Amino acid sequence: MAKARLSYLSDDEKQFIHEKTLQVLAEVGVAYNTPQAIDLLEAAGAQVDRQTLTAKLTWDVIEPALKTVPRTVLLAGRDEAHDVVLGGDRWLCTSDGMTTYWYDDLTGERRAGTCDDLIAITRLCDALPEIDYLWPTLQAGDVDGEIMPLTMQAIMVRNSMKHVQDEVRTPEMVGPILEIYEAACGAALTERPYFSVTNCTIAPLQHDREMTEAGLMLCKRGVPIFVLPMPQVGTTGPGTVLSDCIVNMAELLSGIVLFQLANPGCATISGVGAGVADMRTGGYIAAGPEIGLINMICVEMSKFYGLLTQATGMSSDAKAANFQCGSEGGMTALVAALIGSDSLIAAGGLDGVQQSSLAKIVLDCDQIGALRRYMRYDAVDEAHALIDDIKAIGIGGHFLGRKSTRQFGRTEVFRPAVFQRGTFEEFKGKTLVEQAVERAHEVLAGYEPTPLPDGAEETIDAAIAGYAASLK
Repeated sequence: MAKARLSYLSDDEKQFIHEKTLQVLAEVGVAYNTPQAIDLLEAAGAQVDRQTLTAKLTWDVIEPALKTVPRTVLLAGRDEAHDVVLGGDRWLCTSDGMTTYWYDDLTGERRAGTCDDLIAITRLCDALPEIDYLWPTLQAGDVDGEIMPLTMQAIMVRNSMKHVQDEVRTPEMVGPILEIYEAACGAALTERPYFSVTNCTIAPLQHDREMTEAGLMLCKRGVPIFVLPMPQVGTTGPGTVLSDCIVNMAELLSGIVLFQLANPGCATISGVGAGVADMRTGGYIAAGPEIGLINMICVEMSKFYGLLTQATGMSSDAKAANFQCGSEGGMTALVAALIGSDSLIAAGGLDGVQQSSLAKIVLDCDQIGALRRYMRYDAVDEAHALIDDIKAIGIGGHFLGRKSTRQFGRTEVFRPAVFQRGTFEEFKGKTLVEQAVERAHEVLAGYEPTPLPDGAEETIDAAIAGYAASLK
């Protein structure tokens, strides 16, 4: 079977990066910023400093933790029909998040996102089959900021059936979020991990206290942990792609070790979030060739350590769904796919992941479909060589009437939903963006998620109300 694939690093280069990563962890160390982490690390034999809440890690501490990391992870949906397996046969894609602005593809106007916008995008991503699990794509800016994270989780479970991934920023939010998701799926997350958490490290070489304490609670309750370092070349990361990736891997391993010590065998995944800073402005560059190179290095190194991976993918620095948007997203996503990532942060991000649009999501799904065609295993055998057909038709004929043409006609050639094929006249006067918006509205008009189980609505409302009351 043939499959398109890339490799970037030689074995010697992987060993070099491994050694330099260990040097950073052993000689510089990592600030965990919470005594809970320091207790676990000290018990495992790490050199810790309780005054600064830092630790230095050596391979004899790291290696045993890596051995307990699972090689497949269930990302459960609200019901079993929407379950997906990370590390299984399917390359997974998630919606991008979390943006601030809603962009109107037809008028060019942008504004702060609202609850209604998040509902629309969530339902659209839930209905599109190319997207396997969801991030809350857009912030609901019309909600009180203190309860916005919980309100957004409620919107997700009420308007989707697929697995949801998001940050949990404080330990106080863990209880209400677990209540929301366990009520929605009718089971403990230890049985059905319907929610996973993104644990962002703080570059360079730090962990956020509150997020880390929340992660320690969540990993013991069956919630998969996506460790997402985000050093940026030239600002929070050092000034070369290679050195930025070394910092990424050091932060990643520091998180993997911590969560495996807290709950050996818990689901922990390598999220590749390292990026590049625009040295003219200090801003975040979401796309470009350096992002592709970072993906290749960090995915290959994560595989070197036996970890499942989630690469960054189709985000763009473009301000609208245009040629730049498709070019940047397509190139970055293709190398992430071909290097062997298990999943991709994919559909929906524009303007450095500051804004979302309906057209971007729909067009990204055609990109995902094309990528899956690249990645498919194709047989190289007599049945697919079709030599008998070639002999039968001979020189100068055509193959339209052959049984094999009918047999393979629906599977051999990728068919996009929106990308324009066919005649010029068929599409004259209508832009690709207009078609994408039209398809988004058609999908939304025909989609309705299954209602929540009996009593779930009341439990969700009570969880949010109880959290709000605790703040007073």
